Amino acid sequence: MQSPYKNYIKQEVEGATKGKLVLLLYDGAIKFMRIAVKAIDDKNIQDSHNNIMKAQNIIYELMSTLNMDAGDISKNLLRLYDFMVWQLIEANREKSKDKVESVIKLMSNLREAWREVVQKEEGTAKPETHEAEVRSINFAG
Repeated sequence: MQSPYKNYIKQEVEGATKGKLVLLLYDGAIKFMRIAVKAIDDKNIQDSHNNIMKAQNIIYELMSTLNMDAGDISKNLLRLYDFMVWQLIEANREKSKDKVESVIKLMSNLREAWREVVQKEEGTAKPETHEAEVRSINFAG
């Protein structure tokens, strides 16, 4: 018998739009990277390695789902994802929490931008106010 949590996650994924699936992938990668940072702090080499690898695998999944016919944004995302993977490889080799944290920051910014896109598609975006912080992401590197 599945736990209620696993059943909830299964239903969430099965009923998710493509945009929400991307958000779930971002959430998973960020979660695993945060666990890896804690494991590095705790000097738990195996847990840090395992969680960095999980985050890398999610980024590889994000890379594989890009529509390369969509133009420059897909190419720029591919380069950014490639950079993130490289940073994680280096972080894993060096057990560098700073490198993992830099990828968390990049991924969090992408996730926020993607969340705004999903909300606009669903018509649930909050109206902008003058106090709202406007973020731009430079994908050109």
